[in-house]
Amino acid sequence: MNKGQFQLSCLIVALATMGATGCTNRIDIAKETDAVRARSKGVSAAESAKDTQGAIAFWAEDAIMQPAGSPQIQGIKAITDVYHQFFQNAAFKGISSTISNITVSQSGDLAYEYGVNRMVWTSPKGDLLDMGKYLLVWKKVKDNWYVAALAFTSDAPAPVPLNPSK
Repeated sequence: MNKGQFQLSCLIVALATMGATGCTNRIDIAKETDAVRARSKGVSAAESAKDTQGAIAFWAEDAIMQPAGSPQIQGIKAITDVYHQFFQNAAFKGISSTISNITVSQSGDLAYEYGVNRMVWTSPKGDLLDMGKYLLVWKKVKDNWYVAALAFTSDAPAPVPLNPSK
């Protein structure tokens, strides 16, 4: 094999390899998963602080929310209103969530997360605990991750006393 044939063979192998990998940039799934996890912790911290503007900063303009027992809520304005209603409700004491799993798509532009949430409400009989679960869909917009959809439900028909002995 002469030098020209060798170079042509190398070019063919290189082109075949690029075709097999799709000629696209490889997505670092671990890096994207870490980025989604950081964004998730950010929205959770804002919610725990009852910070509407801080929480809403993590949401996409066209996002949807599907709360348990309520119709679907669509768009950033409507979701902002929901946050205001929760955070300004005197009975609402707080919310926290724990991530169970995050999966990023191979394309690197969509991800989903699920986990458990915990809401505490005050009542004349003491604090009430509502444990539940959530499913969160993230989408990447201009190199950052935003909530595209959230659905959450309770594990109980009604909140239970936090301190049942009272």
